[in-house]
Amino acid sequence: MPPAPRLLAVAAVLAACTALGCASAPEVYQPTEPHYVEDQIEFANASPQIEQGRDLLILDGLNHYVLSLPTKLLLLNWKLQDHEFPEHDRVILESYLAINQLTSVKVRVNQYAPIGEWQRMWSNTQVGFGYRATLGMLTWLRYTLFPDRVFGGLPIPFVGGGDHFNPYTNTIHLFSSDLGVVLHEAGHAKDYIRHRSRGTTFALARLVPGVDLFQEARASQDAIQYLYCRHQDEAEVRAYRTLIPAYSTYIAGYFSGGLVVTLPVVAAGHVSGRTQGAVRARDIESERDAPNALTRRDLLPAFCTPIDVECEHECASSAR
Repeated sequence: MPPAPRLLAVAAVLAACTALGCASAPEVYQPTEPHYVEDQIEFANASPQIEQGRDLLILDGLNHYVLSLPTKLLLLNWKLQDHEFPEHDRVILESYLAINQLTSVKVRVNQYAPIGEWQRMWSNTQVGFGYRATLGMLTWLRYTLFPDRVFGGLPIPFVGGGDHFNPYTNTIHLFSSDLGVVLHEAGHAKDYIRHRSRGTTFALARLVPGVDLFQEARASQDAIQYLYCRHQDEAEVRAYRTLIPAYSTYIAGYFSGGLVVTLPVVAAGHVSGRTQGAVRARDIESERDAPNALTRRDLLPAFCTPIDVECEHECASSAR
C-alpha cells in the first residue's frame, strides 16, 4: 500500500477508536430491555450455564506459550488465550448475565464440545434452518476441525480463532482471563437477543462490509460501560488498552497490504487505547481524592454498585 493510503488507514483507525472510547465511558449502563428478554428460548441440557473444560496442560500450554504468541504480541496482552478463568472473572460474568437476564446463552470456558455445539445448533430455532444448515455448519466445522483451545490466536484464516460468540448455537466461548475480553463476548450475546431475525440481521448481516465494525464497537462499549457501572476500575482501564487495539484489527482488515498495513493500524489503536486508558485512570484517581464530591458515577442506576467477589462467592456457595 502506498504511503498516502497507509496514512489514511492510520487516521481512520485513530478516529474510529477515539469515537469508540469516547462513546463508552462513563455512560449510564442499559441492561437488556424486558421485551427482548421474554423472547428467549430454553435449550435442553442447558445447566450449568457456565461450563469449564478440564485442564489439559500439554495442549493448553502449546497454545498459550507458542501458537497464540502472534496475537499476544500484536495486542500486547499476555492474558489472551491463557486458558485461565479466575473466580473474579466468573463472579463478574455471572452478575453481567443476571443483570441482562441472558438466560438462554451458554458459556463454555476453555472447553471443546463439538457434540454439545451440534445439538445446540439444531435446537436453536431462533436462527433460521437455512442459516444453520449453511453458515452454521461452516462455523461448526471450523470449530470441530480446528479447536480454538489449540489453534486460537494463530494468525491463519479459518484456522486461528479464539474467544468468540457463536450466534448459531447462542454460545460464548472463552479462553482468556482478560475481563474486558470476557465481557466483550458477553456483549455480543446481549446484542444478539436484541434482534428479532437473528439469522438475518445479526449473523448474515455481519458479512456485509462495515457491519462487523458496528457489532464489535457495540460489544466493546457495553463491556467498558459495565466495568464502570460495577466499579471495576482497574479492569476498565485495561479494557481500553486491549479492546481498542483489538478493534483496530477489524479496521485493518479493510485495507490490503498485510502486515505492512496491519502493524501501523494496530499501533494507532494502541496509541488511542493507552491514551484513553490514561485519561480514565486520571479521572478515577480524581474521584478517589474527592470522595465527597458529586460525580457522574453517583447518578448511575441503583444496580451499579461495587461487586464484592468474596461475598458473592460465599453467598453463591451457601445457596448451593
